Amino acid sequence: MGQESPFTGKLMSPPNILYSAFLMLAGMICLIAGIIVSQRRPFPPGSIPLMVLLFALSWWDSSYSLFWAGAPGPIPFFWLDITYLGTVIVPAALLVFAMELSDLGGWLKKPFLLSLAIEPLLVTILLWTDPMHGLFFAGKRLENSAMILDGGPVFLANLIYSYLVLLIGFILLIRRFIQTAGIHRQQIGVILAGLSITWLNSIIFIIGLNPIPGADNTPFSFTIAGLAFTYAILRYRFLDIVPIARHLLIEGMSDGVIVIDAQNRLADLNPVAEQVLGGEAKLILGTPVREVFSRWPDLVAKFHDVMSIRTEVQTERAHLDVRISPLHDQRQNFLGRLVVWRDISELKLVQMELVKLAQKDPLTHVYNRRHFLDLARIEYERFKRTHKPISLAIIDLDHFKRINDTYGHQVGDETLVRFTKICTSNIRAIDLFARFGGEEFVLLLPETNMQQAYKSLQRLQAALKDGFAGDEEPMHLTASFGLATLSDPHDTLDTLIQKADKALYMAKDNGRDQIVSLP
Repeated sequence: MGQESPFTGKLMSPPNILYSAFLMLAGMICLIAGIIVSQRRPFPPGSIPLMVLLFALSWWDSSYSLFWAGAPGPIPFFWLDITYLGTVIVPAALLVFAMELSDLGGWLKKPFLLSLAIEPLLVTILLWTDPMHGLFFAGKRLENSAMILDGGPVFLANLIYSYLVLLIGFILLIRRFIQTAGIHRQQIGVILAGLSITWLNSIIFIIGLNPIPGADNTPFSFTIAGLAFTYAILRYRFLDIVPIARHLLIEGMSDGVIVIDAQNRLADLNPVAEQVLGGEAKLILGTPVREVFSRWPDLVAKFHDVMSIRTEVQTERAHLDVRISPLHDQRQNFLGRLVVWRDISELKLVQMELVKLAQKDPLTHVYNRRHFLDLARIEYERFKRTHKPISLAIIDLDHFKRINDTYGHQVGDETLVRFTKICTSNIRAIDLFARFGGEEFVLLLPETNMQQAYKSLQRLQAALKDGFAGDEEPMHLTASFGLATLSDPHDTLDTLIQKADKALYMAKDNGRDQIVSLP
């Protein structure tokens, strides 16, 4: 006597409508789960092999259900043998699914995927052509068997191959589980729990403790695994946040990119971000954002709850252009944030150089006319508030044209540079010195009256004569000075410049190399 079935109280043999109904229900659940996964756009990593896996399980369950329902077929064992179309696909689909979840998608090239398809295709062909060669069943098939328990070399090779592929996928998921944290660990944990049931069922089946005598309960164990995957999708919104941003996370990107989930935990990052934030230590997914940005505490304090912003942030080593963007699913449910930063330190240096070029004379590196006037207006506004006098001198190099004509413009340029160095070395830090144009320069002396300014120009005149004393004519350089002082609040800055310019022309008309002042 055989063991009685827990379903009917009798030894299991087809037809068995109750067992068939359970199998069909399991097949429909896997089909629905596969359809749910197929609706997600763009496809998240792992979604396509998961979809194939669920559809293969649906086929396995449904076709086995028809066998147990006693559905007529064109040949004996038709519905039992056709289950293999799903059975041989499951291990390969699960391996690809595990590889994508384990960031091994780079291996999944066309040659590798084709090699995975060879074994299922070959086994299926040899199963259906067994009467011609006997390689699959080897004459061991029982007439009333409700499952394939034994066979020839092809059957045994497929059994070993399938369990080896499943074992590799299982190990990859365990490795991923160890590497992750937080919600990702929970997601992988649910999947591992489902797969553990398939392994437990296999052990029970091997030692002869099958709870359903005369039937193969393996489809049920794999269906439970498929339901675990579906649960992970629906309960944890499995892989929802990663695909939205993952297309930006190009391995060779120079920008740092991280994905933060709705609970402010690290969900994903690219290599640049990991190198900058983690250094030699590997960042673990699920780590709170405060720990991720431990090197930049000011950044966390300022932008911890900011949903969307673009700003510049100065760190100890770099100047960053930071962009924070919210991530939503297709139903506009908030999933997290995308943080992208670009190191713009070199750009800032270029900008600083451009600012210098806009403010400084390119030859002498003192202020140019435009920037001098901007600064002079600031001093003028201070003068109106404090009523402290301002003096301004316009300086013209005497007979400078003869230097250019005699020695050339290069020597003339060198002379101008030499002149400005002497001047800037003999004025105060608060004084403003600029090239007004050609060989004409201007000196603004804040909080300085006429008498004080005149003495300052005398010292500057003496320094120039000392600086060029050893040079022969026409290199023996002298300068003419026109000086004016602003003391009346009703006068303007333009008035001050006009007075100094008038005084300069008087100095030049009087023989040059002298200082002329106008009140």
